[in-house]
Amino acid sequence: MRLFIAIPLPPDVRRAVADTAIRLKKRGGAGRFVPEENYHITLHFIGESSALAEAVEAIRTAARDARPFLLRLTDYGAFASGGGRTGYVGVSDETGELSRLYETLEQALWDRGFVKNRARLLPHVTIGRNITGDEDFRCPRREAFTANSIVLYESESLRGGIRYTPVHRQRIEP
Repeated sequence: MRLFIAIPLPPDVRRAVADTAIRLKKRGGAGRFVPEENYHITLHFIGESSALAEAVEAIRTAARDARPFLLRLTDYGAFASGGGRTGYVGVSDETGELSRLYETLEQALWDRGFVKNRARLLPHVTIGRNITGDEDFRCPRREAFTANSIVLYESESLRGGIRYTPVHRQRIEP
């Protein structure tokens, strides 16, 4: 199974992110845009693995010390990736709780034999890959939401698209 761990977005926040993608397309932006139902904030990409029990236990360990926290969408940005540009909507972690959760999760995964992420956490929601025509594009967002769960997803390629299926959902309790 191809696995990753992420924070899901509520429907109204997914719609706000989709609005950014629509505005970029109307401005002439092109590329492989992510379907709205696939929007999320990635915490850790595991890749091919059958170690479901270990991943779930790491998520439970990380969630044990966490509390629900506020995240806020910021602005459109892009970074170089595989010879192209990946477009995203930024996410601010005003409380520092996301960073703390991330570090706890990384350690819990490491303790169970998973590889650590090579880069530091850059909280964002990917809206497209191989994006062109986004130079000087700005679309400030202010939508905020309470992050109160972590999800282990399976990623499957299906007829030209990708489907993300939740395998385990862990609530973050107050």
